[in-house]
Amino acid sequence: MQQESQRVGPISLSERILFVDVLRGMALFGILAANMRAFFAPLDAYDHIGVLFHSRADVLAQAFIDAFIQGKFITIFSFLFGMGFAIQMSRAEARGVRFMGFYPRRLLALALFGLIHGMLIWAGDVLLTYAVSGAILLLFRKRQQKTLLWWAGGLFALPIVVSTTFLFLYFSRFRRPWMVPKPPDMAKLYSIINIYAHGTVRQILAQNWVEWKQELPFTLFAIYASGLFLLGMWVWRAGIVQRLEEYRPVLKRVCAWCLVTGLIVNIYVATVKAVIPPATVSLWAWSAGVLFLPAAHLLSAGYMSGLALLFLHKDWRRVLLPFAAVGRMALTDYLMQSVLCTLFFYHYTTGLYGRIGPALGLVPTVILYGAQVLFSNWWLQRYRFGPMEWLWRGMTYGKFPTMSKDEPLPTMEADAVTPA
Repeated sequence: MQQESQRVGPISLSERILFVDVLRGMALFGILAANMRAFFAPLDAYDHIGVLFHSRADVLAQAFIDAFIQGKFITIFSFLFGMGFAIQMSRAEARGVRFMGFYPRRLLALALFGLIHGMLIWAGDVLLTYAVSGAILLLFRKRQQKTLLWWAGGLFALPIVVSTTFLFLYFSRFRRPWMVPKPPDMAKLYSIINIYAHGTVRQILAQNWVEWKQELPFTLFAIYASGLFLLGMWVWRAGIVQRLEEYRPVLKRVCAWCLVTGLIVNIYVATVKAVIPPATVSLWAWSAGVLFLPAAHLLSAGYMSGLALLFLHKDWRRVLLPFAAVGRMALTDYLMQSVLCTLFFYHYTTGLYGRIGPALGLVPTVILYGAQVLFSNWWLQRYRFGPMEWLWRGMTYGKFPTMSKDEPLPTMEADAVTPA
């Protein structure tokens, strides 16, 4: 154990792919913007927030988030997780270290963070899902490149097949009562709002426990997310990120096609979602539901390739570099978003839960993320790791690295590239 912890560890800053940090750091803004509606309103209303907030400003703000943000940045995060998996595996192999000797501990630590986060802070946690997806990814660590693509494609097709089958059954004589969607339970939604806005600490924690149990089945999304992990693994093995300049022509084509196509389809999906009432089964609603994930992935590819092209320009690179600090502290900043937002909106402080909508929700989104950019850069000027990154590394490798920049690190001890 001691020998292994000395031989394997997070990669040094000289080994780091800086673009990955910038991409992850900027993606964290999209994560916050998408999650904000679940910080100031019930998770049960996440997919139909319009039943609570009807103003034109709120409808337009949520349509903007649905079209340009929702689903796009969780795609990028999942993609980066798979890339980080491939990086750590290739490094372990190069140094003669057993990958399975430390990576399962990394996943267990992530799952523990997810359980604590989901049960005690905010029920919309994604870390547990990522830990499950990471475990699935272990099955593919020795597979060929074409195998990764085939499995990724199959997983992406799965929701389309399921949704199409459901629609066929719904409009056939085989329809069952449980297939008929129910309208939002407004009494339940307002009851939840009352607890978070006016309840005691005990009542808030109890309600969060109830919501966490309700959200637990969505951990099965890890099966689908594994397809994105596989793509990230494939891209790293193909050497694209390591040689961005060589792939500039490819990046230009991907950016042009994916941005244009992705924007068109996402605007369509967001428009249908805004117009069609919730709990409505129709061809329009079905088409929007089927297209949501593929459209999100297309636009994500456009975002990533576009950012890569900007990163290749020296002037733009200087503008983008501050976001790298957020990427290096992604786990700390992700958890910080949940802690600060729940403290702010719940009865712990303001009790504004349920009283502001998507339009006003953009204000704390921008303020908090801007503060995180400043804080992350300030912190990493003084310390080697973010607090949670330091804890995660210690739990993974069985040895906690030094935080002080004044103390020299062993060759193998520095920052990790695996995204939170």
